[in-house]
Amino acid sequence: MSCGTRRSDRLLLTALAALWLAGCAAGGVPQAPARPERICSVSLAGDELLALLVPVERVVCVSALADDPETSNVAGFYPPAIPRLSANIEPVIASRPDLVVAAPWNEGGFLRLLARSGIPSLVLDEVRDFDGLRALVVRLGERLGEPERARAVVADLDRRLEALRSRRPEPGARPRVLSLSHSVVAGAGTTVDALIRAAGGRNAAAEAGVTGHRKLSVERILAIDPDVLLLGFDPGGSPDAALASTPALASMRAVREGRVVVLPPRLLTTVSPHLIEGAERLAAALGSGRVARHGGIER
Repeated sequence: MSCGTRRSDRLLLTALAALWLAGCAAGGVPQAPARPERICSVSLAGDELLALLVPVERVVCVSALADDPETSNVAGFYPPAIPRLSANIEPVIASRPDLVVAAPWNEGGFLRLLARSGIPSLVLDEVRDFDGLRALVVRLGERLGEPERARAVVADLDRRLEALRSRRPEPGARPRVLSLSHSVVAGAGTTVDALIRAAGGRNAAAEAGVTGHRKLSVERILAIDPDVLLLGFDPGGSPDAALASTPALASMRAVREGRVVVLPPRLLTTVSPHLIEGAERLAAALGSGRVARHGGIER
């Protein structure tokens, strides 16, 4: 970091601190209360988790993606009066939060300024599976002063996972599922991998040696040759159109034989407990014979 950058950060923080102190003068500066009452979320993951853990009256801002119907599981949940903010330090401070819930994928400069601002904050953990999700819910619930709500969310998650386990096919009968989005596949160590396994499938990309999210050539995708192709499309989207955009996929065995499952993108990209809904929908498609040509599951 250059001296000029550090100097600019100091000047910005000085100005913002003055703004924060002026805004908080009537009630004092927030001191990381055990039960924060003015919570600001700057990521979609935070938006979804807060909706499960605290009354909406305790939320003073949510992320700019909160109402995106394609990616958000809380679209329309938060009242219009609650500001929708990007991860920008000035409007966040102006909202006078006593806790900011951020994410590790927020822009580095924002996280740096947030850490130096003195505002109480919590950066969410990266989640790659249901164990990590369970731990995150418990940690956040404790910080929000809502441990009982967090335990209830985890209990519901565990109940639904157990229901899926009880219906899971024997290992030899589990289909190989490939999650694909614009030539990007989800391999081992991803929430989609956890979703596929919870649904009773095997992650074809993981078995092919893929870790994380990786863009593959069409040739490599075809060589994986999954039993089922899993696609993410918004409710108004057409899987036929997406498949047509990559004509080579028409030769994939799963496509030729009509074993294509469509889920809303919001269930494949979430890092909140809504992930279990994606697993349930995929399990329903795999287990009930509703894997139909170009998407046989309700969206």
